[in-house]
Amino acid sequence: LWGCARTGQTPDLTYSVLEALGWLFGGLFFFLPKRNVHLHIETQDRDSLLTESREAFNRGLEDWFNKDAPEVPLFIRYSWLFGPSEGSYQSAATKGIDVDTITPKTIEQVNELVASFLKRDLSDHERLAETKLEEIGLDSLDRMELALRIEQQFGFQSDAVVETLGSLWALADGKLVSNRPSGKEDAVPKNWFSGVVPGIGQNAAGKSPWLLDDTVAAAFVRRMIETPGVAATGDPMSGVLSRRRLLVAATLMARRFAKIPEKHVGVMLPASVAADIVFYAMHLAGKIPVMMNWTTGPSGLAHGIEVTGVRTVVSSSRLVDRLGITMEGAEYVFLEDVKKSIKKIEALGVLTRAYARPSSFLHAVPHQNERDPAVFLFTSGSESTPKTVPLTHLNLLTNIHDSLAVLEPDHTDSLLGFLPPFHSFGLTGNILLPQLSGIRSVRYADPTDAPGLVRLISTYKPSLLFTTPTFLGYILSNATGDELQSLRKIITGAEACPETTHELCAQKASKAIILEGYGITECSPVVAANRIDKNKHGSIGKLVGHVDARVVNHETMKQVERGQTGMLLVRGDSIFDGYHAFDGPSPFVEFEGQQWYRTGDLVSADGDGYFQFQGRLKRFLKAGGEMVSLPALEVPFQKKFPADQNGPRVAVEGIETPGGRMIVLFTTEELAFREAADVLLESGMRGVMRFDAVQKVESIPVLGTGKTDYKALRRQVEVMSEENTDLKPTEAV
Repeated sequence: LWGCARTGQTPDLTYSVLEALGWLFGGLFFFLPKRNVHLHIETQDRDSLLTESREAFNRGLEDWFNKDAPEVPLFIRYSWLFGPSEGSYQSAATKGIDVDTITPKTIEQVNELVASFLKRDLSDHERLAETKLEEIGLDSLDRMELALRIEQQFGFQSDAVVETLGSLWALADGKLVSNRPSGKEDAVPKNWFSGVVPGIGQNAAGKSPWLLDDTVAAAFVRRMIETPGVAATGDPMSGVLSRRRLLVAATLMARRFAKIPEKHVGVMLPASVAADIVFYAMHLAGKIPVMMNWTTGPSGLAHGIEVTGVRTVVSSSRLVDRLGITMEGAEYVFLEDVKKSIKKIEALGVLTRAYARPSSFLHAVPHQNERDPAVFLFTSGSESTPKTVPLTHLNLLTNIHDSLAVLEPDHTDSLLGFLPPFHSFGLTGNILLPQLSGIRSVRYADPTDAPGLVRLISTYKPSLLFTTPTFLGYILSNATGDELQSLRKIITGAEACPETTHELCAQKASKAIILEGYGITECSPVVAANRIDKNKHGSIGKLVGHVDARVVNHETMKQVERGQTGMLLVRGDSIFDGYHAFDGPSPFVEFEGQQWYRTGDLVSADGDGYFQFQGRLKRFLKAGGEMVSLPALEVPFQKKFPADQNGPRVAVEGIETPGGRMIVLFTTEELAFREAADVLLESGMRGVMRFDAVQKVESIPVLGTGKTDYKALRRQVEVMSEENTDLKPTEAV
């Protein structure tokens, strides 16, 4: 039997239980209404069943079940004083799918994936957006599995139910909107505004955002006990935690993490309250968190574990089950299990201490030196194995000082953080800066769920947003009304912000200003940013306070004239000291008698000291704010198709385009696009780590040294991008 709430929403459990008890007593137990249930069984001649195909059989069953439809919904009232009533269900609040906004390349790739799943080609009349998935032979479990496969391959997620082929296209393109009724809004917890005094730009203690100590643990504890009742962080799953409760939670977790024998402990969590708690708990336990980037796949994770000596990775069983990732050489510690180990009496004792003796938490802070490593992050550069970046307390806190000077926030501000903590922008901007400076922050775990982010902004009304232009574009495109009017300052980085995004922001978030910046993981990460009082569109801004820079010719290493393009060199307290366990060439060069970090990026500077980003020297691209390593994409195919006497059989090249990127797998083999996608999935590549086309060639061009001529391949990609904007992934394969 099946039932449905008229609201289309999952009811509140506590309210439902109390309501049920009320009706139970009101009906005097024995007089509750009863529902008459009739079961109809009909015999069928086996020969009459449509068994020639699964699709035909499913259609036959649907026709049999629906032969007496539609039925008028019957609502059984809870009291015997009222009889049953007839009514109707409100239509599901869904939005149409605009096929014109979905790239033909994405449509073709999804159709290929569906055909591979069905083990047959789709007919022309089936290749329509309105084609229902059950009509082509996909039951509910098949649809769920296929949607998960698309989420893994294309990197987008949605809480909407996929029902048609068009909904799969929209899911792959990041445009599938929620099935949730639009009339219902999430209720913001009342304590989200606790401690905020509107209109004066300060909290109840009259303090402005700044840092209170020189190391992470000490700065965190001082901020938490300074105004303990003020809201600190929240997310839709955990609700809102005050600073006092955040400190208590981190302290309880720290007691468990302190028992881990290794100094370096892996952390693999999305943006969430849990990530905040775990990060600061690591510091209170005297550990150095190693932020694991699960998008690099098993090989990248295994490399990170090996070079850092991690033997324990703190994560969530829900995340691990969803990703299906195993950690070779390390064991998981699941937060769900850690939470169960905390007894109520222990938690009550720590909470009582937070009220009675808050200063005692300072005495328990482990000794930290500002030049000690505070976190390990990983790059995704031109090599297939990421480099390990240790950032010190001095690096991180210096960068936060500089970022606050750019932001000019006050305590009425609040921040939305959804970038993952393994991202340097996500770590500094979303975990460290708000908690250490005293800015309320709300978290969201899925950066690709634009409808969910729009709802969260509408509910919590944050004023600050750290994001990439790609994710910002998704958010703006999904806003339909004034949901984004609370935003005041939007800080973007990791890629250039298109003019169309600026224009869309002016329409959808008219009170907000977009401040573009430039950052590098090795620089903690912010190097340059635009300013509120002088914002130059198309530039990456000017240097932040504690960063010094030079622009040089990357071949002669001589400084170029202002306005000319050259490679950027930087130095300062926010710049790291070198890679961990790395035996490659030094990332530093000597210039003017000092050591400078060689960024490998090409820039030019105008007369006001504002920089324009001109390109990159290394073989990597940026998509959605994430680094895409072309060599890493190449490795699985080099293993599958190793070079023979005729030379290499595969090569990967790509370019960044105004519309995003174009990454092509060149191969001398017969390889369908869906087969290439399967190889990437089997290798653990997901999200941005994918191809846009597979191109068969007679031979891979090589240099005189026998190495692949990537410049020649890049020219081919540029031609494909310009002349074949609607290139289908199965063409020229």
